[in-house]
Amino acid sequence: MAESIFYVVEVSLPDKDLPEFAEWYATVHAPHLFQAGFNNCTSYLAVSGGMSVVDIYQADDWSMFEAPAFERYRGIVFTEPYRPKVLAEVENTRTVYVHHARTPLPSRAPDAPLDADWITIWRFAGDEGSEARLAAWLEESGAAALGAAQVRLLHRGKDAPTGTSFRPPLALVLEWPDRPPEEQALLNALPDWLRADIDTAQGFTGCRLYPWANNPALKAEVARRVAAAGR
Repeated sequence: MAESIFYVVEVSLPDKDLPEFAEWYATVHAPHLFQAGFNNCTSYLAVSGGMSVVDIYQADDWSMFEAPAFERYRGIVFTEPYRPKVLAEVENTRTVYVHHARTPLPSRAPDAPLDADWITIWRFAGDEGSEARLAAWLEESGAAALGAAQVRLLHRGKDAPTGTSFRPPLALVLEWPDRPPEEQALLNALPDWLRADIDTAQGFTGCRLYPWANNPALKAEVARRVAAAGR
């Protein structure tokens, strides 16, 4: 059975380059990504933790990376004239995840498009046993305790042909319509055995850059932040 992928690309982008990146992503890069075979593309600006920009792409399964459409995309992505030059110079990491069978929660298909104005990402070490234990906790009471609109439990898949990752094998993605609670409040909702495994240094909380936020006030705030970064 094919497993839908949840591909997380993280970039340490200097603030001064954010306006150029935002315009390029929305007008050039996202159309190319859809042509390459992805069925959903999102981009988030860091509010805390992680690298400064996190892009999340979804596709039906890993074989997309081997399809002619993706090969065509790889042929143009580094040669098209508008790609910000800074992207060739900054730190980045690319992690292909697949969903645990019992998430996302509340119950939705794993390939349901990510459509959240805010996300929280936690990453942690673990094996199939600890993943199953976490899935059972989420299903029983954990997803409700966290209070997010959606919770995705993910594990690493094969590396993408576009690059490798240094991230640990498991991740939780929390999707929010509004700014999430402070990290410590969320951590307090976790059982001790799970809290001990989460590497908070690898966490991320961000608000949506692309596509526009569902909340007009957040859209305006992100636009102000992008404009201010270029000054």
